[in-house]
Amino acid sequence: MKKIFYCLITAIFLSSCAPQEVSYFEPDYNGIAEYVIVVDKSSNFVVYEYSDIRIDEIAQIAAIYCHDHGDKQASLYEINLTPDSKRRATFVCR
Repeated sequence: MKKIFYCLITAIFLSSCAPQEVSYFEPDYNGIAEYVIVVDKSSNFVVYEYSDIRIDEIAQIAAIYCHDHGDKQASLYEINLTPDSKRRATFVCR
């Protein structure tokens, strides 16, 4: 009985030491692409024009953009309303 118990404990211990898969959130690019247009971009900022989508969904895309351009973080700088009832969000890469 003790042998089975020690085998079970060893198996549980070894399985917990196995490398874990790193999971991260992957945005739905196809769903976002219907509503978002890149208006202007550089290595220090990116401007998106959007409608019918939340700003937090665009912030994920901006975070990926800034990370790819110098391992920086994206910060929302401003949101403007355009004459055709769309919004423009400017993200600064810091």
